[in-house]
Amino acid sequence: MSMYLIMAFRNLWRNPHRTLITTASVFFAVLLVLFTRSMQYGTYEHMIRTTLKLHTGFIQVQGPEFQEKRSLENSMELDSFQISKTLTIKHVTGAVPRIESFALASSGQNSRGVAVTAIDPAGEDRMNGLSSRVKSGKYLSGKSPGVLIGAKLAEYLSVKVNDSLVLLSQGYHGVSAAGIFPVTGIVELPIPELNANIVYMSLDVAQWFFAMPGMVTSLALMIDDPDNLGTVEASIREIFKGPYVVLNWREILPELVQSIEIDNAGGIIMLGILYLVIGFGIFGTVMMMSAERRREFGVLISIGMKRWRLNLMIFIETLFIGLMGSVAGMLVSIPILLYMRGHPVKLTGDAAEAIMRYGWEPVIPFLVEPSLFINQTIIVLVISLIAAIYPLWSISRIKVSDVLRA
Repeated sequence: MSMYLIMAFRNLWRNPHRTLITTASVFFAVLLVLFTRSMQYGTYEHMIRTTLKLHTGFIQVQGPEFQEKRSLENSMELDSFQISKTLTIKHVTGAVPRIESFALASSGQNSRGVAVTAIDPAGEDRMNGLSSRVKSGKYLSGKSPGVLIGAKLAEYLSVKVNDSLVLLSQGYHGVSAAGIFPVTGIVELPIPELNANIVYMSLDVAQWFFAMPGMVTSLALMIDDPDNLGTVEASIREIFKGPYVVLNWREILPELVQSIEIDNAGGIIMLGILYLVIGFGIFGTVMMMSAERRREFGVLISIGMKRWRLNLMIFIETLFIGLMGSVAGMLVSIPILLYMRGHPVKLTGDAAEAIMRYGWEPVIPFLVEPSLFINQTIIVLVISLIAAIYPLWSISRIKVSDVLRA
């Protein structure tokens, strides 16, 4: 077998220009594929992690029908024992109770509909580091009567730290909810939609404001690894039975899942085009190689070389071309992608505004995983195998007498 490998490798460099051109086409295609997929997967992961960390969590325990009807009437009672038991589940890194509702926020002549999220300040900070995002002022304390608001919302309402914010809403069982709250801090969040609409208040204050003591709308949970989602979800269902509803993030955010699937489908189409380019590049090389070496093949067969041995040698040559290009593309892309992972591209100007209109942070992150590189190498090798069919077919049809007379 080693003899065939040596002969195949030497045959490639009998025409170095042809070999280098084909290898370069595979190299650049693999480099572009890895760069594109790393950017796509990195963007998906960033979108998911940011949204789950600041908003929904990986799993939520909700009151009955709260997912369908975001009403305080679908709230639930929750005690500290249930939260403590949840935190003992393996892979659970955080569990925070929340009240989520809506209100009209007003300051002076300005008003806007806002999303009110009531939190346990200490628990929320442990789970997502919310206090580190305070741009000015200070973070909420346990029973702080004040509120935190998003930076864009503060700008729209012309509100600064220590100003008063009027909130009007509907409380539990339809009671009127109205209050004046001091703005204790302004937070800068990576999700523009939240930044422009969010108002945080402590859980105790919200239960007083909405007239729902001891009740919450959801319990949000974070886990250490998305791969453990199914295991943790099953354990949570064992704790919360009866009127409670347990949902994972895919059920809570179907729009996000759908948008990722649509974008991924577009990426796969583009990959198909790139792989088509790779395939034609390799096929063109082996076709020219077969035509140029037709007499050589005839001579080898005439002196007694078995056709299957000749087929094997040509097959190895084709594999070498695909392997050299894909390995070179991998080796060059690894340091580039590792650097890009640590230094994501921050968009500015019109590009940033376009991304922010969709409600996402204007940044392009990258993801580096072994499977990303392994999959591309396997695909290129499969393409090489398919391209190798032509010279094998060509050799099987060679008539030695005709070739030697040509």
